[in-house]
Amino acid sequence: MPPGERHPAFEPGNRVRLEHGTYSERAVGERAMAVRSWLVEVYPDLADADFAAPLALYCRAVAREELAHIFMERQAAAKAPKLSARLLESATAAARAANELGAQLGIGPRAAAELHQIRADAQLTFNRIAREAREVQDAMRSAFERIGLGAHFDAFLEAFGHELEARYPR
Repeated sequence: MPPGERHPAFEPGNRVRLEHGTYSERAVGERAMAVRSWLVEVYPDLADADFAAPLALYCRAVAREELAHIFMERQAAAKAPKLSARLLESATAAARAANELGAQLGIGPRAAAELHQIRADAQLTFNRIAREAREVQDAMRSAFERIGLGAHFDAFLEAFGHELEARYPR
């Protein structure tokens, strides 16, 4: 640019001076939206309005941490000078906040392990109920036969199944 001439004003939303985006509300917000989209795809229950505020905080913390770490990795790869303590502290604080918020939302390795255990317990319970249901059905069949209604048991069982479906739809 010739001496004495001023550079034209930058357009709103430019990224000329953006180094890493960790302190940029716009950069963090954009990355947080991407994090949220991915999370809601993986964990559809998080789209529920009850999770809106904690999910937004979690996504912003993850976004801030990711932006800081991407920058730090780029700096390390370029063998750049020492990173600022402020950036390191910001990345650490964002990671800690994301970890705590993720645990509250049921996201992360511990939550995954707990969910796995809940599913295993549910499967055991389902298997026990199915086994007991067969035993109850056999006992009912015996009772029907004892009172002379054995020929009607299958019709009763079908009607009973329809009644249960009507009252407790899946």
